[in-house]
Amino acid sequence: MNDHETRTNEDIERLAGELHERVRALNHLTQSSPGLSEPAVACTVLGNLAQTSFRLAQTAEQIDAFLTRELDAGRLGHDRGDDPVPAVTAAHNALGRVTEQAADLGESFRRAAGALAPVHAVNEGEEPSLDRHAAANLVEAEERQVGPAGEDFPKTISEVLPNPTPAEDVPPELRSPPQPPSPRRAR
Repeated sequence: MNDHETRTNEDIERLAGELHERVRALNHLTQSSPGLSEPAVACTVLGNLAQTSFRLAQTAEQIDAFLTRELDAGRLGHDRGDDPVPAVTAAHNALGRVTEQAADLGESFRRAAGALAPVHAVNEGEEPSLDRHAAANLVEAEERQVGPAGEDFPKTISEVLPNPTPAEDVPPELRSPPQPPSPRRAR
């Protein structure tokens, strides 16, 4: 289906079913032999999963917008003759959580792909590039920089800045009122 074709409810249902089957096939391919054999492929898969997760967040938002639009237009009923508002509100709340979780999942996949980006497979006969002294060298380099920085800044921050006034010493009329939490959907 391309962007110029008419989209139907059947197309939407079919694509959602295909997505489910594609993930199942991906799970099968990554678990069995030969499966993954290159870290670069794992990195690419993680990047694609990140994009998919972000797009799932968008799908959840679009379904939520559809339900809200239809409810506002009075085009939704309830199978038991009840008011559809509580059911749509429950779906709205669940979709809000889905949006947040899918975005978090996408960000986690993105971080995993980024962490894996410099890793490569070692060819037969090649020595692994494990520099066990690299961490120790970084610590030593940092320590060499701290000494001169201490000469430029002879006082600590707590010595320079005044002690903050404890909140209980501030009269209630001068305290900031508690702020309501921002809406979940404001990302």
